[in-house]
Amino acid sequence: MNNEINLHEAVPVKRILRGMKEERQLDANGETVHEVLNVPPSFLECKGCNESIKDRYFLKAMDKYWHEDCLACDLCQCRLGEVGCYVYTKLGRKLCHRDYLRLFAPSGVCASCKRPIPAYEQVMTVTQDRVYHLECFKCSQCEKHFCVGDKYFLVNSNIVCEDH
Repeated sequence: MNNEINLHEAVPVKRILRGMKEERQLDANGETVHEVLNVPPSFLECKGCNESIKDRYFLKAMDKYWHEDCLACDLCQCRLGEVGCYVYTKLGRKLCHRDYLRLFAPSGVCASCKRPIPAYEQVMTVTQDRVYHLECFKCSQCEKHFCVGDKYFLVNSNIVCEDH
């Protein structure tokens, strides 16, 4: 199972501040500002609604400017500036990370329960052909779930903890 993103389909979303020439790192809500642009509102048109952008904060993605409400996933309508720092583009669609993976990443099968694993779900990968749901990744002897940093062993195709 491979959840890698094609880099040409992941486009950064930059948060822009209109106004002062000084470089700022954070806006009033504590979010990162990537660029300061000193441009009158009449010069900026939103790619989503084709209206001029009069807001102090707005977004830049795909070399276009957007109102924060207008840059949304074409499927689930989530605001892309809020859910991550990338917009994924494929087949002419703007997608959030979850919808991109759901539609275009390959799905797999859990090595333990043999049920399908959706491409967007977090998994534990032991080898390239052994992938597990998080809830299925446990010791085959005592059924102890592993925490970050715990050691496990693969013995005869079974996952076991240090004690077993």
